[in-house]
Amino acid sequence: MQEQDIKLKSSDGLNLCGSVWFCDDQAIGTILIIHGLGEHHRRYSKLANKFNQKAFNVIAYDQRGHGISDGKRGHSPTQDYLLDDLKLFIDYANNQFKLPLVTYGHSFGGNVLCTYLLRRKPNDISGAIISSAWLRLAFEPPYFKVLLGKMMNFIWPSFTQNNELNSEGLTYDEQINNRYLNDDLVHGDISASLFLNAFESAKWCLDNAHQLNIKSLIIHGEDDPIVSSKGSELFHQNSSSSHIKIWSKTKHEPHNDLKSDEVFLYIFNWIKKEIF
Repeated sequence: MQEQDIKLKSSDGLNLCGSVWFCDDQAIGTILIIHGLGEHHRRYSKLANKFNQKAFNVIAYDQRGHGISDGKRGHSPTQDYLLDDLKLFIDYANNQFKLPLVTYGHSFGGNVLCTYLLRRKPNDISGAIISSAWLRLAFEPPYFKVLLGKMMNFIWPSFTQNNELNSEGLTYDEQINNRYLNDDLVHGDISASLFLNAFESAKWCLDNAHQLNIKSLIIHGEDDPIVSSKGSELFHQNSSSSHIKIWSKTKHEPHNDLKSDEVFLYIFNWIKKEIF
């Protein structure tokens, strides 16, 4: 497993940083990972290693305002900037490797990925893994908070507050949760515009899931206390291009939870069956 740092320039001049993990043998495909809110791409190095062992090269990047990428922490002016950033790395992956590309979006990254698939209708992606996607929060925010978000988005869109994410909700593995708490690159910020755009995109994706034209595997933990698995189920019910797997005794991060090996094998077998 060889790793290489990469840095791409966004449409508005931000440096977006990431990594490429190369498999040791002849690669058969490429995985592109889009991380969740407040975290960073290096939290996926173990997952990347598993894909490397199955002959996939892996690319992951820090979304704007996250990790070591530029941008105010937890902020994006609009959802389109996030979609453009994703497109930048999709183009890089396809130009670099010229192999079948599977995108892997988790949580907030799953929200960005779903929005991209439905709005941009790409023809350069072979498949998608949609992991615990932010399509419906486990606890819907009160109306007044949504209204306040709309007001702040108009007055001061970059205003940030704590996302109130409880690390205990990530997995049943306390070591993983504690590592998250002590990770200097993890932050708890979310801006008014990022919250509102993600919240409204989630509702739009559920209403327009029937437009999905990319083979997609949806995975979610049954015990996820952060993002409701009901959102994933609704998205699947409205889409004829998706397959779904809900994991029992699993919380928000299936790829990091106690069943992570089982989850990975399921994902790999789905890719092998549907894409190759």
